[in-house]
Amino acid sequence: MNNKFHSNGKLLLSGEYLILHGARGLAVPLKKGQSMIVNQIPGKVLAWKATHPEGSWFSALFNPDLTVKETTNRQLATSLKDILNKAAQLKGRRDVLSGKEIITHLEFSPDWGWGSSSTLISNLSEWLDINPYLLLSETFGGSGYDIACATADGPVFYRLTQSGKPEVNVAAFDPPFIDNLWIGYLNRKQNSTMAVRHHLDGLKNAEKEIEKISDISLRMSNETSEEKFMNLMAEHEGIISSITGLVPLKKRLFPDFPGAVKSLGAWGGDFFLVLSPWPEDDTKEYFQTKGFKTLFRLRDVKLDKQYAGR
Repeated sequence: MNNKFHSNGKLLLSGEYLILHGARGLAVPLKKGQSMIVNQIPGKVLAWKATHPEGSWFSALFNPDLTVKETTNRQLATSLKDILNKAAQLKGRRDVLSGKEIITHLEFSPDWGWGSSSTLISNLSEWLDINPYLLLSETFGGSGYDIACATADGPVFYRLTQSGKPEVNVAAFDPPFIDNLWIGYLNRKQNSTMAVRHHLDGLKNAEKEIEKISDISLRMSNETSEEKFMNLMAEHEGIISSITGLVPLKKRLFPDFPGAVKSLGAWGGDFFLVLSPWPEDDTKEYFQTKGFKTLFRLRDVKLDKQYAGR
């Protein structure tokens, strides 16, 4: 029986917010993700050890009934207990978790919104042979695109059908200007504001916006013109701005930048996408001068086995 598991991190390049309402999103799995090793140990407790690039960051010991026996972080342990309980219910066997040592390794900072939760759900689901989308809906919630990325070999189109079921299709995304696409970190993990929740809770009759975003996702996937791709990024930002009531990121933070800037995920936090007309050094200097020092080429972080040798 396999005791080693790995799931990819994720980035949603298009479709944020509206993907929950049926819009098609363009998502990319990442080279970095989370691994999980399951070992058999004596007794009936469950021992959990979590590490990331800076070392150990969490550990817990659970009794056979999954109550927390000891831990380095009570809040995280309680959240993990809830996830494990749901997983055991879906499996139909609580004893499957007894007498186990589970060691996880997150390959990126837990502060980054690259899928620390979705990779955990995916690894647990693969180990226990349960439906990861169902486990996600019973725990963290969300559209599920991150679950699709967790086991994908490359970019995907993702949408929820009218019945609420995930639809995943392979997307070819390797534009000729790929070296000019950058991912920047906004130095904070995003929590949706009340203003955004208010706008989304009242979202009705957004069929036109959903259709436009779905079309933009398709066009972004196969666009070969750098200028037209910039226009698609700006058009996407305008649509999302109109439904959230938030000011687009470029207008708010980078109004003097000659390229295109697009928020990724919830606006105001985590990562953003940049298409820069400048050389590498100038691009990095601009954003670092603005206080944003974490910048990656998209090519260097996205997983795409189809183009791995290019």
